[in-house]
Amino acid sequence: MFGITKKRKSFREEKIIGIIGTINSEINKIKNFLNIISEEKHIGLKFYIAKYKNLDIVLVEAGIGKVNVASCTQILIDKFNICQLINTGVAGALKDNINICDIIIVDEVTYHDVRKARMQNSFPYKESFISDRKLLEIAVEGCDDKNFKIYDYHIGKCVTGEAFISDNEFKEIILADHDSKCVDMEGAAIAHVCDINNVPFIAIKSISDKADENANKTYEKFENIATNNSSKLLLNMLNIINEYNYI
Repeated sequence: MFGITKKRKSFREEKIIGIIGTINSEINKIKNFLNIISEEKHIGLKFYIAKYKNLDIVLVEAGIGKVNVASCTQILIDKFNICQLINTGVAGALKDNINICDIIIVDEVTYHDVRKARMQNSFPYKESFISDRKLLEIAVEGCDDKNFKIYDYHIGKCVTGEAFISDNEFKEIILADHDSKCVDMEGAAIAHVCDINNVPFIAIKSISDKADENANKTYEKFENIATNNSSKLLLNMLNIINEYNYI
């Protein structure tokens, strides 16, 4: 006879926060503040089960690119029953008024390398994915912390594609199709998986470059500062969530 499998609690009952970064520097600064309880390995990735004050956290470095983060996001949902997800990391600025190391609180995300008609006419039949309103409010409150006033923050759209943008002509093509503040290689894939699983999500990005001909050099120079900024904001958000029990 088949054994009876004990039914797991739903993610909304367990109230675990998932945090995804794509490279080591994006998660290490956060990891240092967490109480790591254990590690689990799935699909070749290490998932850190941790506590931060009263919060249950699963932190993971997902790797670069849409397939990596999409697979990782689904694991967080299926294996760890997360109730909400925060993507932290860096992005390239698309607008002239956004400076290196500024913060983008992403309120909407889509792909720049998928046609809008394809998005609208294929499952899940959405042109873009909208960030959770409560998480967005928490991110804004975290930026308004008096100890976090070194750089400006902006609320707006992020676009995602499989290329590191380091070309002005390509940048202008993206801007012609999308009124977006920044570009990355992962955000829309994470949001896509969260959306079809009904898991609230948000991305917070710190600007590492201007997505232009100098992007590679700028990224190398400012990546550490940018990841430090996004990590500080994430910790501010966790403090607010912990204090007011916003899960």
